[in-house]
Amino acid sequence: MSTPIHVSKKLEKLIQKDITPSVGDENTAILGKWNATVFYVNRRKNWLLYNPKTHYSLILENLTAKDLPNIREKISQELQLQLTVDGINATQEQVNWLLDEIRFHSTDGDRSALGYINQIMFTLECHLDGAFYRSLAQINAYLNDSIFSLDGVSKYTNITKPRKEMEKILKNYLASSLEKPIDPGLLD
Repeated sequence: MSTPIHVSKKLEKLIQKDITPSVGDENTAILGKWNATVFYVNRRKNWLLYNPKTHYSLILENLTAKDLPNIREKISQELQLQLTVDGINATQEQVNWLLDEIRFHSTDGDRSALGYINQIMFTLECHLDGAFYRSLAQINAYLNDSIFSLDGVSKYTNITKPRKEMEKILKNYLASSLEKPIDPGLLD
């Protein structure tokens, strides 16, 4: 199982050598696919990763060219840190298992994910303004604690938060008292 990350065209230009062609019948990992884009704050490169299944976001700050060879490890470490900040207990070993074999693919044209990414980018712009300035870590925690509807924007009957959705999925697959994750084949 692999974790596909579909990158925007802007980000694809930066990591062109790491892009692999996507296979239609690829068996994805537990968290499903992710979408990623690049944005700049004070001329520093940052990545925004977004999981459409849970609406969970992850911001990688101040990336440089020397970070790119180890980007998979950096994503895994930052996700574990963000889960801890959001109150979700997961060890680094468990997160490495969840993000099994990260692969970068060109954009998949998911309009729903693109819409949410654009909304996140607008939120980032608002919070990075001088009067409301927060750190990117604070903004990321805010984004993962914002409400959304599982039914879509037209119906607000099933309201939840990205943090809660991520926690639900992780509780199904991770044993809280064990260091090693539960094998998904054992769960029903």
